[in-house]
Parts: sequence; C-alpha cells; structure tokens
Amino acid sequence: MSATRARRALVALGICPALLGCGRGAPPPPSRAEAASPAGPGAAQPEAAPSPASRVERDGVSIAFTLRALEGDAPRVGAAPAAGAAAAPAFTDAVAEFTLRDATTGAPVRGLSPLGWMSRRGAGGAAGPSGGGPAGALDAAPDEAGCRAKIKTFMAGLLSVRPEVDMNAYFLWTLNRDSTLSVINPQVALGRTKLRSVVSLAGPGVSLALHPDRDRLYVTLRGGRGLAVVDTRRALVKANVPVGEEPTGVAVAPDGRTVWVGNDGDGTVSVVDARSTDVLRTLRVGPGHHEIAFADGGRAAWITSQRGEAVAVVDVATLEPLGEVAVGEGAVSIAASDEAGVVYVANAERAEVTILDPARRTVAGRVPLKPGLGAVRFDPRGRFAFALNPAANEVSLLDASTGAVAHTLSGFAAPDAVTFTDAFAYVRNRGAARVSLIDRAGLGGPAVPPVVHVAVGQEAPARARPEPPGQGGLVAAIAPMPEGNGAVVASPADRALYFYVEGMMAPIGTFSNYGREPTAVLVEDRSLKEVRPGVYATTVRLGAEGLHDVALLLDRPRAAVCLEATVAPARCPAGAPYAGEDGCGGGPAPDVALEPLFEPDLRLEAGAPATLRFRTTAKAGAPAIDAKEMEIMIVRFPAGYRWSGAPRPEGDGVFSVAFTPPEPGEYRVLAAAPRRGVTLGAVPFVPLRVRPRRAGAPDGGAR
Repeated sequence: MSATRARRALVALGICPALLGCGRGAPPPPSRAEAASPAGPGAAQPEAAPSPASRVERDGVSIAFTLRALEGDAPRVGAAPAAGAAAAPAFTDAVAEFTLRDATTGAPVRGLSPLGWMSRRGAGGAAGPSGGGPAGALDAAPDEAGCRAKIKTFMAGLLSVRPEVDMNAYFLWTLNRDSTLSVINPQVALGRTKLRSVVSLAGPGVSLALHPDRDRLYVTLRGGRGLAVVDTRRALVKANVPVGEEPTGVAVAPDGRTVWVGNDGDGTVSVVDARSTDVLRTLRVGPGHHEIAFADGGRAAWITSQRGEAVAVVDVATLEPLGEVAVGEGAVSIAASDEAGVVYVANAERAEVTILDPARRTVAGRVPLKPGLGAVRFDPRGRFAFALNPAANEVSLLDASTGAVAHTLSGFAAPDAVTFTDAFAYVRNRGAARVSLIDRAGLGGPAVPPVVHVAVGQEAPARARPEPPGQGGLVAAIAPMPEGNGAVVASPADRALYFYVEGMMAPIGTFSNYGREPTAVLVEDRSLKEVRPGVYATTVRLGAEGLHDVALLLDRPRAAVCLEATVAPARCPAGAPYAGEDGCGGGPAPDVALEPLFEPDLRLEAGAPATLRFRTTAKAGAPAIDAKEMEIMIVRFPAGYRWSGAPRPEGDGVFSVAFTPPEPGEYRVLAAAPRRGVTLGAVPFVPLRVRPRRAGAPDGGAR
C-alpha cells in the first residue's frame, strides 16, 4: 500500500498520521465560541465581491485558495472559474479550489492527494482565549505550530471538535430493507456514532444511482411510489417522481442530464430530467425486467427487456429510438465497452452472451456458456467482461479482443455482483460469508488469474430475507473506496458494513448499520480531486459568514499550511423582503421560531410510535415557511440514534414528524431552515424523555 493510501485509510478510521505527532489518546484543544455578527438590524452589509485568493509559499510550492459561489447554472467542480465569479455566500454550496504551482517555474504540481478543512476564525479579546486584544476582535491567523495543531484536532475525528467545512469527507449510503437510506461517516473517531443521518423513503427501495455531481441520489421505490430524488447535501428527499409501473433499475446518463428508469410492470422506460425532475419521455421498449447501458461515449442508451426479443437503442440527446437488435428472449444483463467497441448481453434462457456491434447495431457473435447466467460487467479498461453464473458457481472471463472465453474460474458460492478497484475485481458470493478477489493484472496472460477468497462477516448474504423476484441482479453490495485500494462490503444478514483494504486477510473495520439490513451500498466522495493540472477542488456546503482559516495537509512535500477565506453574508431568499440582497441570516437572532405543540414533560416509550407536532413562525415581514425548506433532526443525547428528514405540513404553520424511539434515554429535537440562514443549533432544541416500554403495552398511539 502506498504512503498516501495508507494515510487515507488511517483517516477513515479516525487515526492521525505521525506527521502531525498526534495519538488517539491526545486530548483535543478546547473549542472556541463563534463570534457574533457585528451587524445589527438595518446595518449596511458588505458588498458581495469576488472572493480573493489567499496565497502562501512553502518548500518551493506556491499555494493559492479560492471560494466561488455554486448556484443555478454556475460551473461545477472541474470547470475553470468564470471572470468576475461571485463571492460564496453563507449557507450555500460553493467550489473550494487549491492551485499548486512550482514557485520558480510556475509549472503545475500534479498527482497529489491533499487534505483540507475550513474553520471559522474565533473571537479573542478579554473574553476570548488569547486575551490581551480588544473584546470582540478576531484571533490572529495561526502560525505553523497552530496550523499543525488545528489539523491534528480535525483528524482525530471527534464529534465535539469538527471543522465548519471538511474537504476530505466521504459518506457511505446504504439502501435498507425498511424503506430508509443510512448515511454513515466512516471518518468519525472509533467509539463514537458514525451514523450521520437516516433518510425516510416513501416505500421500499429497489436500486439507486448517484449523480456525477454527487449532489443527488436517485432511488426506485416499490409499491407504485415512483422515483425518489434525494438531496445528498441535506440528506432529504427533494421529490418523488411518478414514473411507470414497478420501477426497478435506474441509471444516470454519463453527461448527467437525464435519469433512466426501467419500469418492469408496463414495459417502459421513463427518462427524467436530472435537474427539474420532469419526465421528459416514456419509451415503450418491451415486457419484463429492464437493464440499461450507455455506449458511443454516452450518446446511445441500450435497453434490454427480459421477456422481449430485442434490445432497444435510443439517442440520449433527442430521446428518439434508433432501432432494435434481436437477441432472443431471456436477456438479464447488459454491459458496454467503448474501448472494445462492443455491447454484451447476458441471456439466461439461451445460456449465452450475445456480442453486439454498436456501430452497425447488429449481432457480431454469440458465446455459449452454462445455464444460469446473471450479471455481466466490463472491467474499467474495457477489454475483459466478467459473466457471473450463480447457478454454476462460476465466473467466465470474456476477452473482447477475441470474442471468446479467456478463462473460467470456479470455487465461488452463487456469485451475483462484481465491482472493480485499480488492482482487483471483487465478486460477492451470495451463498457464503466471503468476497472473492480476482487479480486484474493476470487477465491478459495464459495462466488462470489468481483468486483470493476473503472471509467477510458472520452470515452469508443468502441468510437475509430474499430479494423480490427478478431483483437479485440489481444489488450493488460492494463499493470501491475513494483511495482505489479497498472496498466496503454490505452484509444484510449481519446488518453491517465491512471495510477491507487490499493486502489484508480480513476486513480492518466494521461499520454498524444500526439494526437495518443494507441491500446496497455506495460511496459519496466529497474529497479534493485534481480537476485541472495542479488544481484540486471539491464542492462544499458553507456555514456562517465571516473570516475562516483554511488548513491544508500535503503529502508531497510533506507540509501543513494555513490560508484564509471569507464567506460572504447570506443572500435573502426569493419572495422575502429585500430578495436577492445580502444580509439575511446574519446576527444572533434566528429567522424561525419553533413552538412544540405537546407538553414539555411528555414521556414517550421506547418502541412505541409517536407523532410530534410543532408550529413554526417566521420573523416579521418574511413569508411563511414551507415544509420543503425545513430539516428536522432527532438525536439521542449524548450519542447514538439519529434521524433527519422533512416534516409533514398540517396547515396553519403546523408540522409533524412520525418518530419511534428505539431505546430509552434523552432525545433532542432540532430544527433548521438552511435557506433562511437557520442552521441546526440556531433554534433551541426541544428535549424528549423516553422510558422503557411497559410490558404488554399495545403498539400505536400517536401523540
């Protein structure tokens, strides 16, 4: 394992690298109180000018940092900033960007894996920790030792000391059997809860897909519930889009403009606008289960129909059908390789893989295999296809350069899913508590590639409740980690996730899913990436306005540096007084008040459902608050259970949330309205007391 990858693996488990001289037992420095905004009601606010770059030179490297607003049609991460880009206002998404160049030649410094954080500059003065300065004055910028201490504290992963912005974050999203999504932060220190949020869905989820911008997650729902669109930044369902009957498979087009949903109940595919969530077109493609693959650089969608005779081809830009290719009934999976210029279709009934020529839209060949075929996937280089056969306990490796089977691997236990890292193919064994790693370096040689079986968990996935008919091939039970040298494996039977790093004989960590059965897992990577030569960027969610320290940890050269950035005042929302102007959300007074509509000494019972009602009141002159603007979080204090979601409107400013406390203890209800500048914690929390369940108490009884 490389030094960089090892360092990131340690960060994932809350362990601090030796560069910073910190240990797990080292106590963090005390946190500082945030400085209150000096602007009072009616005070003039600073004009929102482009955020200037903060620069520093260290060990021959020139480092610059900028923030730019990310709103509407603004350039996403990776695009060069437009001239006169607006400053990033508080409580909005922004692009955080580091530019690293050789201080002498100006050449870009490439191939780094930097880590970055932002923390709001605290107030010193007589009441502050530094003392000696005027009361209310901001603390001085940290020196080199203070910068290293700040980074050390952040890397300890403690919930009590967190930066306002973490540019190294990645989250694990699990699709659960109980109509929820779990959001797990693997970078929180060991011994603390890693559950960041639980998203309630309108029905049981079938499959999910993450948008390339990583800000939206799409989940197909059973029971006629359509397609859920989840805001990954807020961990809330933004919309439930009505599509066809029995939606199952979902795929996002490579250009990120459209989302394709296979409706198994009515033989159609719904094409949804990724931004507006409007259904752009409903395509009739054939009966049965549908799988979708994109070819020709993402310009053509290839769609199978399990009970149909042909594969449909659709133009992604115009949504017009381009034709059909007859493959016979029984297609269960499809994969495309632009590198090889082929499309492969696994046909379970005909026991073969059909090779299609996407340019001519014809059948180019057929590869006979054993009955019982399942998923087929190409490796990232696009030459070798992995055809899984759960019935025969085999994996066939097909070489696209010859159109024939290169190797047949045995010794599996109902292999049903495969994913890839830089060095290995990971195969899930549904019939055993293990994952099989196939060395990709040996795929092109004459010898059979080595296979290593790694024990993962206690129970085989098959010991969990069976998947609904026809949906076993939709699982994404293994997700590669951002470092490229390991994976997270979902175990529905164990109700847990296992973190495996290549080179080890067993997983190095376990993440609880808090009693829920994960059927699928994916990684939402929010860490810094090299988007242009020498430019490392990511999308971040900003907090309060003010001056922030920006800490950066480099791997080459090994250095810790601190810069500065200013977050502009929040902008007034559309429809509010002074709409579009700056200054909303500032000051110590929140814009929204929360009034609980239940007795303050209300005592709930563990395991008993309850409905909590409350009234929200916006400040004078502001429009009434909408449920879509709100986020409610219920947490068990001091650590443990956490739930978040949008409330249900009941009219006249009254909202409600359904809540079933899992265990006795003290809970807290927090409310936020980010677009009004009200973050979690700005409004006083409402305490709840939960006592043990009385013996023989009936279920139900909403309050």
